[in-house]
Amino acid sequence: MSGRDNGDYYDYDIFDDEIYSRSRRAEKSNRKPARRNTSKSKRAKARERHIRQIKNRSLIIITGAVILILLIVLFTIMLRGCGNSGNKVVNVSTDTIAKQQAMSATPSEATPKTSGGGGTSAKASPFKTPNIADDNTDGAVYGEVCVWNSSGFLKFTPDSGSAEAYASAVNSLAEQSPSIKFYDMAVPGSTELCLPERLKSGEFTTSSQAEFISSINNALGSNVTSVNAYDALVDHNTEYIYYKSDDNWTDLGAYYAYEAFAKSAGLSPISLSSCEEKTIDGFYGSYSLYTAEAGTDTVHYRYLPYDAPMDVTDQSGTTYTNPSPYYEAAAAGAYTYGVFLVGDNPLSVIRSSSDSAKSGKIALIKEDYGDALAPYLSYNYSEVHIIDYRYFDMMGIKFSDYCAQNGINDVLIVNDAKSAGSQSQIDALKSL
Repeated sequence: MSGRDNGDYYDYDIFDDEIYSRSRRAEKSNRKPARRNTSKSKRAKARERHIRQIKNRSLIIITGAVILILLIVLFTIMLRGCGNSGNKVVNVSTDTIAKQQAMSATPSEATPKTSGGGGTSAKASPFKTPNIADDNTDGAVYGEVCVWNSSGFLKFTPDSGSAEAYASAVNSLAEQSPSIKFYDMAVPGSTELCLPERLKSGEFTTSSQAEFISSINNALGSNVTSVNAYDALVDHNTEYIYYKSDDNWTDLGAYYAYEAFAKSAGLSPISLSSCEEKTIDGFYGSYSLYTAEAGTDTVHYRYLPYDAPMDVTDQSGTTYTNPSPYYEAAAAGAYTYGVFLVGDNPLSVIRSSSDSAKSGKIALIKEDYGDALAPYLSYNYSEVHIIDYRYFDMMGIKFSDYCAQNGINDVLIVNDAKSAGSQSQIDALKSL
């Protein structure tokens, strides 16, 4: 800062000591040493004071920056609407991860609850309305999953036009093999049959699976018979037909759907009482990718009362024989659902010695939902050819040619609504 004194300019620096003009500096040089020492002492104290000021200012700036960062983090968490600090992170199979990625893909256009699932106005639902017991407790949303009463429920938002696209893929397969009887089973998930309507809104708005499945059935050709698994599951929706920690149905849910297929095909289903029940505790499924709030499960499976060895061709191309349709080494954890059919493989063939098996052969085209259902089909067919359409291309043969070479009489296509509403899954089905 500049000033004026007796005609001479002088400046003040930030330490409050004076920097004089030439004449005053000369005058200052004649002063006694004690005066100069006193001035130096003042400057030293001023510098110390300034250093303290800088440190204090730096501390204030750093503290302010930390507080600002914390506020930004807290605000971001609030916007996300849920906290994942207690989520349980687990290792899951690559098949489970692949399916979750497909299911979690952003749909090109979510179907409104009032539509039929593909941009087409659906007819009134021909299905029963599930009676869902509601204790009015709150649910918590974790991305694609709502957890209510320790059970997970997956959001259903099918891709635009997927109902008709899925039906078209099924019709195309049937047209390629006109001498074979085709059946299609589109299966509702637990969100449809077990989650109260009041929780299917807001952040967890989900489309009607009844209307979506009805749209599929309306678009199927005359040479394809639709299997009504919806009503079969509605009749038992208070039972343990879906897992709490996974999007799959249980062995019991699969059995009720199998009964519905047997009715459509004019067959007598196997009785559960004739099978020996086995259990594996501690299964935590695909919802563990989202949250640990969903409880663990018990996986039930049943020894069949006849021999039914299964030839398996795995994803490496290796073929081996398993003594039954079940993987006896399955244990608690993320892989437990692999007890059915030794997991997901391109091709498996169950060869049945059931006295009730007719000479005919059936091909089951499936994703995960077909795993728990397949063993029951061996009661009615001498051979059950299980084809996972997601991996069958590695076999190097068209599905229609495979059926012709292996004497297939019937074909059952099984998909849950989520898979049937995914364009990537439809594309894989079309590739057969």
